[in-house]
Amino acid sequence: MQPATDEQLVDRIRKEGSLAFTPLYHRYKHRVYAYCYRLLRHPQNAEDAAQETFLKIHRSLHQLDSSASLQAWIFTIARNEAFTILRRMKPSEDLENITDDVWDDETPLERVVARERSEILQHCLGLLRPAYREILILREYEQLSYTEIARVTNLSESAVKSALFKARKSMGKKLETILKGKNNELRAI
Repeated sequence: MQPATDEQLVDRIRKEGSLAFTPLYHRYKHRVYAYCYRLLRHPQNAEDAAQETFLKIHRSLHQLDSSASLQAWIFTIARNEAFTILRRMKPSEDLENITDDVWDDETPLERVVARERSEILQHCLGLLRPAYREILILREYEQLSYTEIARVTNLSESAVKSALFKARKSMGKKLETILKGKNNELRAI
């Protein structure tokens, strides 16, 4: 049996009520948290944003236009919640570094390399302009289409494509600079 589509989940929630919300929550909870985490770069703030996102989804699912993309709608709400938290944050708050989980069956060396790679990517992502970072996260991590990203960010598709091009170019330059520095460190050893 194939998993229910987003449309089927929404129809089921509308017909059966709150108890039918659980499958939708389980489908999106990790992605929403990860998206908020990448935007906010702080685990507790990301958790708060994700929780508020699902509360708003639950309260206003009846307002979702049946022709709209559920995924884009969810990420729009998550974006708004993350930005609300960003506005409340003090500029001096120390943001934690992000490291992606690594597999338990990796060797210690593989874990170190994976962690370092993740830290470098997350660091470079954090150096991007917020608008570029958001679009890159939506496309590369969340795998949203250009149309869905345009809906989430209130930009045209061409503006999304242009910003994504610039974000990738900027990310590449930042990675190149960091990796050159790492190579110079290794040569000095």
